[in-house]
Amino acid sequence: MEVVRYTLEEKPVAPPDSPKKGEWRVDLQGLTILAFGGGGNLSEPFLYAAAECGAQIAIADFLPDEKAAADEQRERILTIARRIARRKSPNSGSGAELPPVVFGDVRNSTDIKETVEHVAEQFGRIDVGIDFAGIHHRPFDLVREAPEDLEQTFRSVIDINLNGAFLITAHLSRQMAAQRSGHIIHLCSNGSRLSLYGSYAYNASKHGLEGIVKTAAAQMAPFGVRVNAIAPGTVETNLNRSLLRDEAGELRPRARSILAHTPSKRFCTREGVTASLLSMCIPQPHFTGNVLFADDGYNIEGHSWPEGNQALFAGQDELESLFQGIDAEFPPRNGFSATAASQQPSSGE
Repeated sequence: MEVVRYTLEEKPVAPPDSPKKGEWRVDLQGLTILAFGGGGNLSEPFLYAAAECGAQIAIADFLPDEKAAADEQRERILTIARRIARRKSPNSGSGAELPPVVFGDVRNSTDIKETVEHVAEQFGRIDVGIDFAGIHHRPFDLVREAPEDLEQTFRSVIDINLNGAFLITAHLSRQMAAQRSGHIIHLCSNGSRLSLYGSYAYNASKHGLEGIVKTAAAQMAPFGVRVNAIAPGTVETNLNRSLLRDEAGELRPRARSILAHTPSKRFCTREGVTASLLSMCIPQPHFTGNVLFADDGYNIEGHSWPEGNQALFAGQDELESLFQGIDAEFPPRNGFSATAASQQPSSGE
């Protein structure tokens, strides 16, 4: 765990996104918010907004092993911290109060413990702890890929998304139990309830995370500590745009499948997720053990086989051709075939 000493002066590096100052009508004056994974795409606009609403912010994040990447990540996080200071105190000039910044690893219990202790010592308490830390992975194909080629990725995702979330919950719970108040918020996903095609490790981690939220909420309730989660829908950003769109900007099959089962037919936005998170930070004594879905209604349906959905919308011939392709690539045995499995019984059967 590393506590960073820095100044308000920015260095000439590629800056993070800096959304315009919003007119958020939420009073968070006096609340202390500690954000693990505070430099992420969803956390950044939220932290700007929370600072504008009066909250005191502390940022915890991870540095890569490779030096150049670590240096770039470090300066990116510090740029976010400086902008938080300016948004919170726009008239303070060089005297603006800088948010605490700590670098550590959510997989390391000691790092989390020391981060929580440092922030609590700085501010006297932690009112809201938010776990933005998490990673995804490309879809697995259990038919075409060997299990041993997928195992390490599966373990790595679980280690950060689930094991890290447990450690964050455990250390924040001890601090907040002593305070007899506090709110822990995790980042769940539609993958907490539904199948995201091929996302085995991510789905497993988010299903498990919802279990942590409910279990901790029940155990911590007598201490005045609340535990909840937010489940954003798919947010299109510069980081994932190539997964959602091709070089011409057209939606890929996976993106079409997601939107086909989203009532609004739109991806979520960072601003929309920020609004939901701000509302969760308002003290609400009876709100605990819940997952708030901010996904335009996607969780009502979920999405499955993207290529199959695309073929279905194209017509029956296209769908049958897709099943025939499966039979050609993986010849059936004992008389079974994907084409036969796809056929529905007639009304007379």
